[in-house]
Amino acid sequence: MLYFLKDLIRMGLRRKGVSLVFAYMLLLLISSLLIKFVEPSDSALTHFDQALWWSIVTSTTVGYGDLFPVSNPGKIVAVFLPIFMGIGLGAAFITHVASSLIERRDKKMHGEKEYKGKDHILLVGTTDETEQLIEQIQKDAAYTNRDVVIVADIARHPLPDVEDVFFVKGRPDTLHTLNKANIKKAGQIVIHTGKDEENLFALINALKLKKTACEITVRCISTQSLDTFSSVQGDFQIIMQMTAEMMVQAMQDKVHIPLQILLRNNADEEIYFIIVPKALQSLTWWSLHDYFKEKYNYLTFAMQTTDKKVIVNPSKEEMVSKGDGIWLMAQKRPVNITWPL
Repeated sequence: MLYFLKDLIRMGLRRKGVSLVFAYMLLLLISSLLIKFVEPSDSALTHFDQALWWSIVTSTTVGYGDLFPVSNPGKIVAVFLPIFMGIGLGAAFITHVASSLIERRDKKMHGEKEYKGKDHILLVGTTDETEQLIEQIQKDAAYTNRDVVIVADIARHPLPDVEDVFFVKGRPDTLHTLNKANIKKAGQIVIHTGKDEENLFALINALKLKKTACEITVRCISTQSLDTFSSVQGDFQIIMQMTAEMMVQAMQDKVHIPLQILLRNNADEEIYFIIVPKALQSLTWWSLHDYFKEKYNYLTFAMQTTDKKVIVNPSKEEMVSKGDGIWLMAQKRPVNITWPL
């Protein structure tokens, strides 16, 4: 019997907790039956329910003392089964649970576990802006309660204490790593490894694996790489280098499209900054806006006051004074401007 139980323990350690629980339940059954049969008829332990209760409290070392064997054979059963073997199985089970929790935490920290969720935001690559980018994503109402999965070839989880952020270790531009991050069920993919070459390979592989409804946003570091990214066949968005706030807004509202056009050197219109050269009586922002649009086809969109305050999309009634700066869009640099009286 002891050899049989010993084999069960070994098997339990190999097959984890299920076998340990099975072995412990079997131990309780055997000890309850044995104590029932070896105890004299006037002992309470001759009733199976009482014998089972005694086996449980004895093997777990609780030992209430309300029930105990009175015969020598019963005491022998108590020594070898609930006490000796029960404590051994209990310790083995507790050790297994503790080691499993530690192993699970360790795998999570080192990105060894596969991600099994769906509709997550897959962040391919990490940069110095990753933490800020995730912060902006989690603030955006459009991405509420969405997991963020970081794929990067780094040693440890970059943000282990941030809720709903998971980590998968591996080269972010490989099919194996992207599959490990469950890319086929991702709801949104953001590629920003910090290097255009890695971004390009990650983009090509992501296009092969993603589901149709999944949107890809890839970050382009250099304007010289735009033509290369644009030549890739597939449905995705290219954004130029921008702040984390703008990048998240670009994912949702596509604000990068006009910005990207403006950043190209061959764009039809550029952004220029001019200074109001003289005092203009009762000139409001809106009247200046209309004047420039009608007379020169300029589009004004922001101003800087003389105290260096920048106002984007000022109110209609905002007064324009001498020394204020005006940002506008035009096909060529504004020169020889005739200002309204």
